[in-house]
Amino acid sequence: MNDEPALPSDKASRALRDRFRDALDADDYSALRVLSADLRNCTDILPRSVCLSLGLPRGSTYAVAAMTIVAS
Repeated sequence: MNDEPALPSDKASRALRDRFRDALDADDYSALRVLSADLRNCTDILPRSVCLSLGLPRGSTYAVAAMTIVAS
């Protein structure tokens, strides 16, 4: 897996966010844990469908999703 680190501005690349969503769709928890490390400070907003699938409030960030994945 070729992971891109989160950018210093607390924004993540589209490719990294896409890989996170793809791993979530595939129930690939190993990849999700790796990707969560790079998204732990990401302030980008999750799509509503991802919020629903993780049981998060609408408008949650990738950082919140990453913390949810790591905590489970």
